[in-house]
Amino acid sequence: MEKIVLRYRKKGYTQTQLEAAAQAFAQAKGLSDANMQIYNDFEEITVFGTDSDGKQAEVTMPFAQLEKWVKA
Repeated sequence: MEKIVLRYRKKGYTQTQLEAAAQAFAQAKGLSDANMQIYNDFEEITVFGTDSDGKQAEVTMPFAQLEKWVKA
């Protein structure tokens, strides 16, 4: 069983779930080669990647949107 790395509103998320959510979120925002950074202080995940022009870009997903992007 995978260890829970983030708890938000009494629900726990694993690293695998968070990475999959970040990938899906990045793809929906038009980024490829995505990786993420969790910012507990701001209750958000910042996803870094490459946009369609080949430039480095970042998008931010508030923890409140995790349910939408995490696949159980």
